[in-house]
Amino acid sequence: MTQFWTVILTGLICILIVMLCFIIVKKDLYEKLNYIFAMNSVIVLLIMVTGFIDGRADMYIDIALSYSVLGFVTSVILAKYIGGHRK
Repeated sequence: MTQFWTVILTGLICILIVMLCFIIVKKDLYEKLNYIFAMNSVIVLLIMVTGFIDGRADMYIDIALSYSVLGFVTSVILAKYIGGHRK
């Protein structure tokens, strides 16, 4: 069973590396932000899979939920800042 989760973990790390390469290559700010927000979701999955491998999924799910809330708040703040202030 841990071999299954290890393969999933390796796949998620490869996806993160590809997204990081796209962030470096792309020139448009909006595309970079989209990749960063997508990386946030992959990192949450990475934390949860690490919890399944470690055998303490309950603790890692709490950490993943905290990280996802932090990522959501950050994305809302950045969207408001980049979108400008409308009256």
